[in-house]
Amino acid sequence: MCRIVLLPLFLLLVTGSAMGQNTTRWAVVDLTAVFQAHPRTAKATAELTKARNAARKKFRDASAELKNALQRHQELLRAGEREQAAAELEKANALERSIAELGTTNERNIEEQFRRAKTEIMDDILRVVREFNAEKNYAVVFDKSSTSSNGLPQVLDAPGADDITAEITARVKP
Repeated sequence: MCRIVLLPLFLLLVTGSAMGQNTTRWAVVDLTAVFQAHPRTAKATAELTKARNAARKKFRDASAELKNALQRHQELLRAGEREQAAAELEKANALERSIAELGTTNERNIEEQFRRAKTEIMDDILRVVREFNAEKNYAVVFDKSSTSSNGLPQVLDAPGADDITAEITARVKP
């Protein structure tokens, strides 16, 4: 709610008075498009996909091993070999704990890897936007792909604003 009130006041101050004084310039950029076009985004996505697939394979393999251990346990019970069945059950219990821990740890590691990659890419994009703005002297640069807490775009209409998405995208690409 505070954002809704402050944004119009901020824009009024930045763009001058309502009497036609419009000497300041402002721009919009689609950060989502720039992020997707960033050269490191494709590499980071591929690495995350590879890590997820490896984690899923490890999980499937451990689950298959657990299934086999439980089947061996049942076979040993039917054969009347209780001591070996008990040992197999302990092995199955250990596998089950390992699978639960594996799922939690893998998910946490993959999420952290995703956060780090995204932060590095966004920091690079922010650097490029700041360098571009230092040359062009915009009073404000808004992210037109940003949404508010209720899901609506932050920038609904920006007549007179320069869309600098293409320029920023060109600068983040090598």
